[in-house]
Amino acid sequence: METSEPTPAILKKIQALAKIAADLRQGKNYNITRLTLIKSLCADPDAAAKFALHIAKLAQRQFKARRPGDTKSAKSQQYGQLIAAAVPVMTGYLKSPTEKAESMLWELYERAKEAQNKVEHQQWADVRIIECWELLIVEKAMECMLHPMHASIIGYQVARKWAEKYDPHFGTGLIPKSAPMVEEIAEFWGRHYLGRGWKKKLGA
Repeated sequence: METSEPTPAILKKIQALAKIAADLRQGKNYNITRLTLIKSLCADPDAAAKFALHIAKLAQRQFKARRPGDTKSAKSQQYGQLIAAAVPVMTGYLKSPTEKAESMLWELYERAKEAQNKVEHQQWADVRIIECWELLIVEKAMECMLHPMHASIIGYQVARKWAEKYDPHFGTGLIPKSAPMVEEIAEFWGRHYLGRGWKKKLGA
């Protein structure tokens, strides 16, 4: 992974991510807002786009790892096909952001939104019904690429949707189940700025 010269503030944030992941492994839990530090890491739209693609690939891997019975329905197959189509288009757009590549990315983004467009009118608000969380993550990752001016906020949303989990004992947020996801986030940013062996360089 390409490296960029990190500032002390960036190094501190990567250290914070690594510590959160380690704490989660030890059974601790945090409010999801602890991930807001991602916003500053995603302030560079190019870095944010690379991060979004990385998380999209992880979501695709997670979808593929589902039990066969979970992916046999027509809807699940549709979700899987959209994810499988989106990742290479995102990869191509990142390498060569041509008008054609951007058009393809917009088309897939709209198709991903349309695939899960059901809204329920509940007492306090309209709630979008999500059946495939992995597709939602990929949708957000595409949005991050397509809206570079808002990459900071959308990059955080991508990280949040990837890492946030629920457990009756802990509630919703960064909980022990989130540890592998936060580790993946820290791994990306560590390698992005420090390359291989980033933990040793960082002292994490």
